[in-house]
Amino acid sequence: MTSELRKAGKRRRWDMNSNSSGSELGKAGKWRREEDEEETNNTGTTSDRLTHLPEPIIYHILSFLDTKAGVQTSILSRAWRSAWKNVPVLDFCSNSFSQYPSFRRYVDKVLSLRYLVNVEKLTYISNESSEEERADSQFGRVVQYALCHDTQHLAIGDRIRFHRYLRFSDLFGSILNCNIRTLELRSIAIDSGFRSFGFRRMTTLKLDWCNFSFEQVEDLDPFSNFPCLQNLSLTNSSNRVPRHLRGGGFKVSGLQLLSLKLELMKFRKFELDAPKLKLLHISEIAGFCSAFSELSLPSLDHADILFYPDSMANKKHLVSFFKSLHNAICLTLHSKTIQVLSGLDEFLEQPTDFSRLTHLNVSSSSIPYEVVDCILKGSSTIEPNVQFV
Repeated sequence: MTSELRKAGKRRRWDMNSNSSGSELGKAGKWRREEDEEETNNTGTTSDRLTHLPEPIIYHILSFLDTKAGVQTSILSRAWRSAWKNVPVLDFCSNSFSQYPSFRRYVDKVLSLRYLVNVEKLTYISNESSEEERADSQFGRVVQYALCHDTQHLAIGDRIRFHRYLRFSDLFGSILNCNIRTLELRSIAIDSGFRSFGFRRMTTLKLDWCNFSFEQVEDLDPFSNFPCLQNLSLTNSSNRVPRHLRGGGFKVSGLQLLSLKLELMKFRKFELDAPKLKLLHISEIAGFCSAFSELSLPSLDHADILFYPDSMANKKHLVSFFKSLHNAICLTLHSKTIQVLSGLDEFLEQPTDFSRLTHLNVSSSSIPYEVVDCILKGSSTIEPNVQFV
């Protein structure tokens, strides 16, 4: 039926050109036949566009999918049958599996069937149901696979927080040098092996729900051996200092550090050595006042501060902390922070020296005039921009 309709269409087109000369008719007929072939190709009946896509484009498309969905695309066409084996991005998450053993077998099979190509980014996030399953988990095998395949971006951990953490040294072993640029860890015990591991090229580090284990004085400064570290994020991570090391405090050292985020942490004492730090984000820190009383931030551009009214327990340290932010160009204050500052006479009576301040962002519908006046009084900008966000 379809072929008869196509022939009828051709006859009608010939009839429309019946008054033309023979040569013109021949040209018109040839043009019409080429047009018919092009339309047929566009419908996909004689040409498969997916099959003729260049391999780099196929790999690029698959890199946006999680690995399970990427493997499923092998049914699309012959060209896609083995394409997932060459994709430089692996994304494993147990959310799409009903049971952890099925997820574990699937990951092992995928890794065994892949071609010998490097992995640019590898993500392995597990939602295991019990610590017994976690004990024989494939975390270590996945990490070793990443290290052996020159992975540059690695994210690994549990969405569920356990009382018994996997130790960093057990997962990563001991390597003097690796090519990891970005590392994200969740629910991992950061032991002495972390500081001595070969993260010589790492620029970004994110630790969430991790537990720092301090055995020696050097462990209190866990990031000092990462010369290229530029971005550091610590969230919900325990850093309790043992009794025999109580003389020291948790320290962040980074000569190239540009961005530091501390959220839902607890510090008894905190030290910061980051002369190039541009962005500081501090949110909901327990023991805030005493820990952050003295900071040196000569290159600070943007400060984002959130703390709660219980921080007023030590007013002297709080005033000292805000003085350390005086180099900021942009300052973001949350409603809880403003509530604390508005009731702090020591802060309001001593105008801060924010000489470079050009933008004040306030995440509140209103802000007391006294607080604004105290912050902006020292600014050298004629009219600093105050924005409510």
